[in-house]
Amino acid sequence: MFEQLLEQSPFWAKIGPLADVAMTTRVRFARNLPSLPFATKMRESDITILETIVRQAVIASTLFQNTQFVNLRDCSSDDRRFLCERDIITHEMELSDYSSVVFDHQQNFSILINEEDHIRIQVIKPGLQMLEAFKLADEIDDELNKYISYAFNDDIGFLTTCPSNVGTGLRVSAMLHLPMLTATKNMGEVIKIVREYQAQIKGIVHDATKTVGSIYIVSNKATLGKSEIDIIEEVDKVISIIIDLENNAREEYYQHHKDVLEDMIWRSYAIVAFSRTMNYAEAIEHLSLIRLGVVLSILKNIELSAINDLMIHIQVSHLQKIAGKIFATSEEGDSFRAAYLRKRFGDKE
Repeated sequence: MFEQLLEQSPFWAKIGPLADVAMTTRVRFARNLPSLPFATKMRESDITILETIVRQAVIASTLFQNTQFVNLRDCSSDDRRFLCERDIITHEMELSDYSSVVFDHQQNFSILINEEDHIRIQVIKPGLQMLEAFKLADEIDDELNKYISYAFNDDIGFLTTCPSNVGTGLRVSAMLHLPMLTATKNMGEVIKIVREYQAQIKGIVHDATKTVGSIYIVSNKATLGKSEIDIIEEVDKVISIIIDLENNAREEYYQHHKDVLEDMIWRSYAIVAFSRTMNYAEAIEHLSLIRLGVVLSILKNIELSAINDLMIHIQVSHLQKIAGKIFATSEEGDSFRAAYLRKRFGDKE
């Protein structure tokens, strides 16, 4: 399974609409069963029942013919981390002994079992494709609902573990690459706009206040009292505004500081191409600038998808799968990461 996944292009690597800024779009539904306590109160016997119910639904439906069920109890810590790096499971599931996942072999969707809620349906699309991601998630949701009853209240909607998800249970988000707004210290304006639209923004590090590589996630904040289409339209609008701001910032800075920007990009290229050791955060920062250089055609003959692919594969578990071993120390991993990048950028030593 892991060898097959390693050979496939991950979500980030694929190129979709407005990919210069929008790296991926994610749609997620939170659902619970009325017959079981919420995930935080479940006993081991409840978890077994939940897994059995979902597995039987998946087996019964033709929509899930090309899926795989993985019980995370059967996975090593490195395998779990790999699935998390791949966005097939969440960080919370990586640390849990009581979660499992059903995922499509083409990585079009995953069904998270016993994360914060009993079931979370997740669809990730490349670029900005909110409606397309929603349609697939909605189809999966309806299909599961043929076999599984959901906890639902006529007055407030779907019942969830966290009150912030009550209502539609819908979370829509986009992962955005904002190097110029970050460099010019205009993220404060972005945060203000996000709040005006009652959305939220966070980084890609597990500590939501931090990020690396100028990559941010923008999503809806509330799911109660709004229709699914309203939520999608609101998030799409705020993301479109941010994309315009980033593109304008890139154009203006390149116009007035061409040499400075090109120097930053080429320095990052040289560091990645010749370094002998590099940690993950440093590598992502340099790849972020290289990605900007590809988008602005400063760097030629490099595909945007190749940089996206590298941003996934330089994570520690991916590197360990490539190396075929568990690194004894972080220094060993940093050395392997640097060698891997040198090879990808044409070092012939």
